[in-house]
Amino acid sequence: MNFNRAPIHSRIMPFLGLLGVLWFTACEGPPKVERGQHELPEDVEVVDWEPGEYGGIFVLNEITQPTTFNPQVKNNVTTSFILSYMLAALVEYDPRRSEFVPALAESWEVSEDNRSYTFHLRKGLRWSDGTPLTADDVIFTFDCILAEKTDPETGEVLPRYPSRYYKQYHIAGEKLRYKKIDDHTVRFDLPTVYAPFIYDLGQPILPKHKLQSAYEDGSFLKQWSTQTAIESPEEIIVTGPFKIHSYRPGERLVLRPNPHYWKADREGQRLPYLDYFVLKFVADSNTEIAHFATGKSDAAAIGADDYAWVKQAAETYDFTIYDRGPSSSVNFFWFNLHPGKNEDGERYVPEHKFRWFSDKRFRQAVQYGTNRQGIINAVLFGKGEPLTSIIPPAQGKWHNPDLPRYGYDPEKARELLKEAGFRWREDGRLVDVEGVPVEFTLLLVESPILDKIGLTFVENMKALGMAVNIERTDFATLLRRTDDTFTYDITILSWGSSSAAYDPSGSKALYLSSGEYHQWYPNQPEPATEWEARIDELIGLQERTLDMEKRYDYMHEVQAILAEQLPLLYGFTPYGYSGIKNKWRNIYVPSAGSSLWNIEVIWEGKD
Repeated sequence: MNFNRAPIHSRIMPFLGLLGVLWFTACEGPPKVERGQHELPEDVEVVDWEPGEYGGIFVLNEITQPTTFNPQVKNNVTTSFILSYMLAALVEYDPRRSEFVPALAESWEVSEDNRSYTFHLRKGLRWSDGTPLTADDVIFTFDCILAEKTDPETGEVLPRYPSRYYKQYHIAGEKLRYKKIDDHTVRFDLPTVYAPFIYDLGQPILPKHKLQSAYEDGSFLKQWSTQTAIESPEEIIVTGPFKIHSYRPGERLVLRPNPHYWKADREGQRLPYLDYFVLKFVADSNTEIAHFATGKSDAAAIGADDYAWVKQAAETYDFTIYDRGPSSSVNFFWFNLHPGKNEDGERYVPEHKFRWFSDKRFRQAVQYGTNRQGIINAVLFGKGEPLTSIIPPAQGKWHNPDLPRYGYDPEKARELLKEAGFRWREDGRLVDVEGVPVEFTLLLVESPILDKIGLTFVENMKALGMAVNIERTDFATLLRRTDDTFTYDITILSWGSSSAAYDPSGSKALYLSSGEYHQWYPNQPEPATEWEARIDELIGLQERTLDMEKRYDYMHEVQAILAEQLPLLYGFTPYGYSGIKNKWRNIYVPSAGSSLWNIEVIWEGKD
């Protein structure tokens, strides 16, 4: 349930870049799916949905391919989306009820001091290969996350298998403790009260019998690669509704039912109903939306710029477009504020640029000088809102509504620049206190929407006397430059989650100065500024109270600090739309997260 970074598309993650048409070769047809070979588990989850009928192929398009099938390997949004249908956790989020509900764990209890959580696994659970799932698998999963090694040169204790989860399961500076009570019971002991613990347990459980040898020989992070999916898909076993049938990079990923899935309908039919869940990879977002609008795929996220023309095809191709309101995803620019040097002793950011970027008045001026409403009008046809916070209004009480709005105001921008010691030459160029002209480069992922945003930004800054160059690259290279080599001036990304659930804990790696996603200066050994130290403190405070009003107040202060300091220059939140063919039953489109969160109960109506 962590947040992920992504390049910006016009359908910014209401479907998370949803996944066209694959038809099996005409001469063969899809293999028949056998049903009912295995008994339901003793503690089967009986779902509260209309019973359906077996059959059907649900087809989606996706422009991004999976990078791994190992959930502990750093991945992208598409990968997280796919894995959510293959691997289950102890708990899962139900958007209809707006709460976490039992998943692999049938129930749990919390101790009186709120520091111990005891989970009871469902009896009769099996992996898709038929092997029983027990408490040993839960213990193994957390062993993989929290195992450590000592650097022989520095003596520093490091995660043996680095992942985003390692820091997540360190609470108040201490490692989470966990213990097997019996084959169906596991207890977690926390060093202090930790409010988002249930939220954090979205970690998929892994099979000890399949991965233990790799854990022991050091090859764990190489397991369940895309090559495994190509050559030996049966090796990737699952607990979710689907397992891999076949994977052809650049073409398609075909998923088929897990024969040992632990959910059934009230008529005793094991879920899922679908015979196949197919993801077809296409070249770009235009192809993705065109396929849906012409009946070649079953669902898609509809961008504001496509909404009008796609809606005209709804009657012809028998689909409905659901209005989801303002998206829960956000996007933002940020300047490189890393003070470090590379191996050659050269500063990541030249001294004069660092002087500009690290002055909050400069950052505020850039925010005032960016015509975000103009971008919304050009890119989204007005169907969006400028952001004031990393937490958008879609997140309800977590959002602080009383923040400065930084509306488009070039004169205010000029006042701030003048206050910071900048001046304008006779030719209109902005120069700093030492007479150095202000010029920097905007690093962009190649995409039509980012080109529009980038060109608008360039023109806005030109009006302030700044020269901004654009450098285009692919997403992987951008992440390498922002996360590893720090060779950039300013860039832009989106930030969102595949889950409708929300808790600030999911973005902790961004908020904390020590976080790997603290974009402007990640992995700080100590907070670089007093305001970052205060945010670190507030994140800890909101985690250590169960009083929701206090948690909201703490996070409102975090947002106020970020709005004042502006290490992130906020963009916009688009209105979200999702299109789904009308033949599918049990559709429930939440305001946030995936529209297919309940894919296991979706079935094809015959009328």
